[in-house]
Amino acid sequence: MSNQEDVSSATEMLYSERKDFIIIGLTGRTGSGCSTVAKLLNMSFANFAPPKPKENDFKNNEERKYQTLYRYARSNWEYFTIIEVKNIILSFLLENDFKTFMSFIETIIIEDQHLLQIVKTELDENIKIKFNDLHTKRVHIKSRVEGDERALKEEDIYKYYFIDLPAFINDFEETLKKHGDIYTRLFQAFGNNIRISGSPYDSQFKPKNIFRLSQRINKLIKILRRRNLEKKGRVLAVIDAFRNPYEATFFKDRYSSFYLFSVNTEDETRIKRLIEKGLDIEEIKRLDEQEYPLKQLGKDKFVSQNIQKCIELADVHLNNPTFGNSNHSFLKKLLIKYISLIMHPGLVTPTHEERCMQIAFNAKLNSGCLSRQVGAVVCDADYSIKSVGWNNTAEGQVPCNLRNLSSLLRKDDQQAFSFFEFNDEEYYKYILKFKEKINDEKNLNGRCFAYCFKDTYNSFEKKKNQVHTRSLHAEENAFLQIAKYGGVSLKNGYLFTTASPCELCSKKAYQIGMKKIYYIDPYPGISNDHILKCGKNIPEMRLFYGAIGSAYYQLYMPIIPYKDELYMLLDIDLTKFT
Repeated sequence: MSNQEDVSSATEMLYSERKDFIIIGLTGRTGSGCSTVAKLLNMSFANFAPPKPKENDFKNNEERKYQTLYRYARSNWEYFTIIEVKNIILSFLLENDFKTFMSFIETIIIEDQHLLQIVKTELDENIKIKFNDLHTKRVHIKSRVEGDERALKEEDIYKYYFIDLPAFINDFEETLKKHGDIYTRLFQAFGNNIRISGSPYDSQFKPKNIFRLSQRINKLIKILRRRNLEKKGRVLAVIDAFRNPYEATFFKDRYSSFYLFSVNTEDETRIKRLIEKGLDIEEIKRLDEQEYPLKQLGKDKFVSQNIQKCIELADVHLNNPTFGNSNHSFLKKLLIKYISLIMHPGLVTPTHEERCMQIAFNAKLNSGCLSRQVGAVVCDADYSIKSVGWNNTAEGQVPCNLRNLSSLLRKDDQQAFSFFEFNDEEYYKYILKFKEKINDEKNLNGRCFAYCFKDTYNSFEKKKNQVHTRSLHAEENAFLQIAKYGGVSLKNGYLFTTASPCELCSKKAYQIGMKKIYYIDPYPGISNDHILKCGKNIPEMRLFYGAIGSAYYQLYMPIIPYKDELYMLLDIDLTKFT
């Protein structure tokens, strides 16, 4: 091999590990399109058929970027193997026989005995024989793998998880989806129980089992990796889909090559899709309450679904805007972009929207709020940043995360607490009730017991009032920074916020003259429909899509300067005179 071939080969080696092992996790609300994304990634490049780029007459640099990304993807694309969480749940079901499964069905459809009998008859006719057959195989496979993990490379184990289970789950869906949301409710209950206890049929909390689903998904990744060693192929997997944030962090902590993609769409579009699939409004409402809980405490925090928190953790946000028959051209362009950047960081630079939202994302980490951190950026019409804000207390006041309730009880940190907190006798008596628990050093394990005044005062008053929060909202803070330091016109400017503005901040954005509001996570109020969709200067709400957080740096920071890379690949040095 010549010296030039060595250099070219070494250059490609820099990117080979990134290209050869990629794990994509998907998250998003039911109806947003996670399964659509998984199916698209499961295609060859020819079948994927992304929109072709322009070759000339570009309108802007984003069109030139897409041409670069398309060409790279065309040369390096390979299909992803799908790992469906519902199949993982099914593998847990198959550790028990069909009779156990049928007994559990009764607890899910207890309110309608007529429907229960119909469903039981259909299940008995359509899946019983296959269920028991796969149950027998599952018990055998489990004993082999637990005895020696090297068995994971065996072909029959691969076939069981990646061929037999996906085929069998279709029988489940076909039988149960004729009856509204029974299938969804059933598998949600199974998933929650597995996180609670390690068994789909046991709801007694056993903390050591909260990662059981994640651990089994990881087993399937190991199966693919062992096949890779045997066949010298690439391991590209897409996990459809994460619904619990701690399962996503399980993989973030283990694999630098793991990326969590959130698949988002406007709520109106999502609801239309679900209705088209046969769900009624009440069933959709029940589904949303499961996936987007208002408040979680105790074991629910660890084991229940929380799509909102999953979206907050996402590395890349995708927008899936289309409804009905579509070739998903916009979604495909986004997938081309981010899969190419995972394989080869720094091929293109971030968009204006990504740059601004990344600063808002970074800003939120300054927040001392104990409930939720939010960041905001205000730009003019040219995306020039004029102000940055995060939800926090007014300047000069101590943020909530630094106010130790033990200090309030001892009255030894005068500056951190208000006149009311120190001097209202009834309120002080109320918080004294918690003294013993607050001073429980064993369970706190070195933590400061920072307390939320809003929660405590609302509990004291037996009311629920947002006005008692100590913090300014992120958008509010960003607007006030401009007023505080001299002011500048923001009419027709843009607001970037990691969570869409509440009713109060929406009024301020409208008054200031924001033309567009970019957001990641929707606020669960009526601010959009009531405040913003009113009058003649209506701001445009834009669901953000792009890379965020640590992924922003991972995808956009070149491993080596691109110029040097090209010179080494082609044995060219334009710095030399010829």
